[in-house]
Amino acid sequence: MQEEIYKRLNAPRLGPCACSQARRFARKLSSLYDALLSPEDLTITQYSLLADIQRAGQLSHAVLAEKVGMNRTTLTRNLRPLTRAKWVTAETGEDRRQRLLQLTAAGRRKLFRSLPLWEEAQRQFLSQIGTESLQELRTLLTSSESAITKAFPASPEKP
Repeated sequence: MQEEIYKRLNAPRLGPCACSQARRFARKLSSLYDALLSPEDLTITQYSLLADIQRAGQLSHAVLAEKVGMNRTTLTRNLRPLTRAKWVTAETGEDRRQRLLQLTAAGRRKLFRSLPLWEEAQRQFLSQIGTESLQELRTLLTSSESAITKAFPASPEKP
């Protein structure tokens, strides 16, 4: 049995683990953006949330969670430092149970100051991968996300 496991681990019929490769790539890419956003004390996740909220003007937790592909618990955890810093606020919607996220004036200033840092990270990645490869990557990522959604339509919420 151990020999069978050893053989299957060292020469997998299905090839290298797609998830491990994608996560390794995502960690390295996130590190590039995080490093360049660090003068503003932001991570790429935080920057992206600020940008998504600003683009929408105002949106609910549920809509933002769907947009960024996070479950609501993870989103809440990622929003906490932005709310504490008073960059994001949650106002009551038409339905009193609904909380609508929006940037504060301080949040818009933070996003404005961070934008050139994000642009530099984007430029650096683009200069290494090239425009055509980046477009191919985006196409592959979109089709991969679609395939995952078809295979596993509803991600369960984690406690």
